[in-house]
Amino acid sequence: MKILHLDTQKGFRGGEQQLIYLALGLRELGVDSIIACSDELYKKAQALGFGAIDSKNFYKLQSTARKCDVLHAHASKAHTLGVILKLLTKKPLVYTRRVDYKQKKASKIKYMLTDKVVSVCNAVKQVLYANYRINSEVIYSSVDFSLLNQVDPQKVESIKKQYGYPIIGNIGALTEQKDHKNLIDAASLLDKRYTFLILGEGELKDELENYAKQKGVDNVVFLGFKQDIQNYLAAFDLFAISSQNEGICSSILQAFMFKVPTVTTDAGGIVELIGNNQRGLIVPTKDAKSLALAIEKMLSDKELSRKLVSQAYEFAKDFSYKTMSQKYLYMYKSLLKA
Repeated sequence: MKILHLDTQKGFRGGEQQLIYLALGLRELGVDSIIACSDELYKKAQALGFGAIDSKNFYKLQSTARKCDVLHAHASKAHTLGVILKLLTKKPLVYTRRVDYKQKKASKIKYMLTDKVVSVCNAVKQVLYANYRINSEVIYSSVDFSLLNQVDPQKVESIKKQYGYPIIGNIGALTEQKDHKNLIDAASLLDKRYTFLILGEGELKDELENYAKQKGVDNVVFLGFKQDIQNYLAAFDLFAISSQNEGICSSILQAFMFKVPTVTTDAGGIVELIGNNQRGLIVPTKDAKSLALAIEKMLSDKELSRKLVSQAYEFAKDFSYKTMSQKYLYMYKSLLKA
C-alpha cells in the first residue's frame, strides 16, 4: 500500500510533526508514504528517507497520486488540493482536521467529496458536526517516547544555568490562535525572576516582541524554532499554554511525557487531555490573572505538582504514534475494501 500525504503549510508545526509520526508508524507497518509538502517538512521528510515532492508542482502531484492507493490531506488548503486530485484520479481521500475554529460555509463541499474525515479530538468532532453535520472519526494525536532517550544532559544543564529557576516553557506557532499575548500578560503579573521561554516561529513574532516590551516584561524570551525540542522540554520547570483556539495541542502530551507540570487554558480539545484538573491545572481562555495564579500554585505546591505529573505521564502512554498509525492503516484498508 502507498499513501500520498498532502501538506501545504509553511514551517514545521504540530500538524507537520504528527504527519511525520504517522509516516514513521506506517513504515514500521510496511506501508509506503510519499509526502507532498514544502519548506521545513520537505527537508525533514527527505532526511528521514521518505519520498518528498513539491506540493506546488501540480503535474508531479497528479502523476504521483495515480500511483498511490489513498490520498491523505493534513491541512485546510491541502484538503482543497486533495479534493481536486481525488476528482482527477478517483482515489479515496482522507482529511485530518486538527483545529476547532469554524470554516466558511463553502467548505462543506470539500467535506462532501471526502471519503473519510478524522478529528484529532472530540472538540473538533463536535465543531465539524455543528457546522456541517459531518460525522468524523476521532484519532488522537500522538507522541514518540523515544524522544526521552535523545536528551543531551549537558545541553539541558546549559539551558538551566543560562535562564535560572524557574523556567516556564511554551511551544507553539506565533499565531492568533495560540494567544501568546495572554501569556505575556500573565508574565507581567508574576515575579520577574521567572523566565518564560517561547519556542516557535510565526507571523506575529515582531508584534509579540513589541508587546512584551510595551508591557515592561523583559523575562519573556522568543527562541524561535528548535530542532532539539527534547532538551528544552527536559529543562522546563513548568509548561504553560495560553491558546484561545486549539485542536488537541500535542505539545501538552510532550510535556506529560517529560513529566513537566502543566498549566493551560480550556481551549478546544485541551480539556480532554487535562481532565478536571487531573493532569494539570486548567483556566479559562483570555484570563491572564487566572493563568498567573495557576502558574504560581503549580510552582509553589510541590505535592500537587508531583501528583499531577505522575498521572499525566501514565495518561500519555496511551498516545503512542504506533497506536495512531495502526488506526489510520485500518481506515485506509476499509476504504480500499469499500
